[in-house]
Amino acid sequence: MICSAVRLELRSGGGRGFLSSLGLLVLAMSVGGTCALAEEAAIDSSRMTFHGDVAPIFKRSCLGCHSGRKPKGKYSMESLGKLLAGSGRGRTIVPGKPTESLLFRMISGKQKPLMPPRKAEPLSEKDIRMIEAWIKGGARAGTPPAGPEPYSRPPAAQVYPRPPVITALLFDSSGENIFIGGYREVLVHGVENLVSRGSGKKEPAAIQPLRRFRGEAERIHALALAPGGRILAVAGGSPARFGELQLWDVKESRMLRFKRMGGDVFYSVDFSPDGSRLVLAGTDRSLHVLGVEDLELQYSSQLHSDWVLGAVFSSDGKRLFSCGRDRTIRAAAAEDGGFLKTLGTFDQAVTRVVTRPGSSQVLVAGEKMEPRIYDATSLVEGTKFEKQPGLIFAAGYSVDGTKLALAGSAKEFRVYDADSGQRIAGLRSEQGWIYALAFNAAGDRLVTAGYEGTLCVWDLDKGKSLVEVVPVILKRAGK
Repeated sequence: MICSAVRLELRSGGGRGFLSSLGLLVLAMSVGGTCALAEEAAIDSSRMTFHGDVAPIFKRSCLGCHSGRKPKGKYSMESLGKLLAGSGRGRTIVPGKPTESLLFRMISGKQKPLMPPRKAEPLSEKDIRMIEAWIKGGARAGTPPAGPEPYSRPPAAQVYPRPPVITALLFDSSGENIFIGGYREVLVHGVENLVSRGSGKKEPAAIQPLRRFRGEAERIHALALAPGGRILAVAGGSPARFGELQLWDVKESRMLRFKRMGGDVFYSVDFSPDGSRLVLAGTDRSLHVLGVEDLELQYSSQLHSDWVLGAVFSSDGKRLFSCGRDRTIRAAAAEDGGFLKTLGTFDQAVTRVVTRPGSSQVLVAGEKMEPRIYDATSLVEGTKFEKQPGLIFAAGYSVDGTKLALAGSAKEFRVYDADSGQRIAGLRSEQGWIYALAFNAAGDRLVTAGYEGTLCVWDLDKGKSLVEVVPVILKRAGK
């Protein structure tokens, strides 16, 4: 406790409370050796193993870049064997000798390039000391954790102590029901039921879903419906563990098949226009195209240098368009993933790419950029929309392609005429950050959701909110 207090006061400048700056310095000097001994004793290097202690750190902080077919720096950290194989810079792990191990020197700030990079969240002091102790103890492998095979037992029913963060919304083919990404599950609600059950409430009403599609992936980031509306694709995963794609029979509420890939989540999924293929993208910086019938991987194409946040087929199915944290928009041939063109490079991340129904147009939006249209055939930029009041997290067209809605970090969302680019509605929202939106079949209602975990149903003709509801029954602590 004293060690932590000394560090905190020195970090914040000291001089306040019961100790002066001089007193802190004297205390730090007098107990410094004791602190170091206590911390060293707390981590027994002889017991540290890769699978038990170090792999979880790497999965949380490193595999987003150092994994997959083309890891950054040509250095994969997915397994102990790959770690010990080293990189072009030399031996990254020298068992028993942390100071001679390139990996430890970079994470501890003793050698450049620093890892993680300055723009990323740094490793904690505890993480660094654990890696050091593991190397010092001989970089032992340990025993891989044993666990049940995926879906070898029924997923448990979820209990929500608070509304779930919602990052995905999608209407079914009838336009009567809406799919909502929850925690480890997709919730299904009838929109008219939401409106009738939630109206007249001062606080958002919590409503039990009609159906639940339960899985094992913790995060649900994207939803897509196959042509005809019978199959629902669910993309997400468990952070630092696996990415997952699920296919569900909508009518029977039954999982048809699933596929796990990589060591982190997927952020985007889209069906080809003929429904035979899917494109999946996420933290491994690649576009993966799979067959719907068997979920066999047809090819992977690494077009980006950072996370891919969106990937879609063009309306004719001939091209793929993607965007991501590397601030670019890229076009590729859908047949084999071959790179065609970088359509644009911007100052910040490009977060959304959406195909306009019934046209060759593709919309892209992000942070500190005007949303814009590209022609999927000519790859030429077209209409630019006005600059948005905040970062765009959600974008979507009405079913007939005549309206476009944009929302994100601002307490406002905007609706545009898709042909002219003119704004036709701008509505104030108190939901907090909006991560997802969806038009109903008629295009006169819009559903939004996001960080606060509530659904808001908007009447666009009247320019007002109809209802705000929580899509699950909450169970408070102690009840």
